[in-house]
Amino acid sequence: MRARGSVVIAREPADVFAYVSDPSNDLSWRSYLVASHAVDAELTVGSIIRQTYSYQGRSVDVDLEVTDYAPPEHIGLRARGKIPARINLTCAPESGGTRFNMSGSAELTGPASLFEGRIQRELDQTIATDLKRLKAALEGSGDSRSPRVV
Repeated sequence: MRARGSVVIAREPADVFAYVSDPSNDLSWRSYLVASHAVDAELTVGSIIRQTYSYQGRSVDVDLEVTDYAPPEHIGLRARGKIPARINLTCAPESGGTRFNMSGSAELTGPASLFEGRIQRELDQTIATDLKRLKAALEGSGDSRSPRVV
C-alpha cells in the first residue's frame, strides 16, 4: 500500500524542513498523534523517534528509525514494529516557497490486508488533512481549508 501528497508552502525549504523534522512539532500537524519525541538528543541517521497514535479508542506506540537525513531536503523513516512501513518527507524550492512532499508505504499482512481498500482511503484523507494543517501552521493562517494540496 502506498500513499502520498504534496503542498506548496510559502516558506523557505530550510524552514519547512526544520519544522517537519522536529518531533516536538508533530502534534501541530499530524492526525491521530498524541505524543512524539526524539529518543536521541540530535536527529541523525539511526536516531529513533517514539510516537503514540490514538484511533477509535485504541493507542499504539511506534518507533520510527531515521534511515535518511539530508537537511534541508529529505528525511526518511522506517517504522519498527508489526507493520513494516516507510515514510519519506522532502522539501524543494518552488514558486518562491517550498514544495513539501510526504509519501509512505506499508506492507499489510494478516487480517489487516482484508481491509486494505478502506485503510488506503483513510490514509489518503489523513495525508490531505495533515498537509492542510502543516501549511496553516507554517504560514500562520487560521484557515486551513483552502491550501494548494496536490
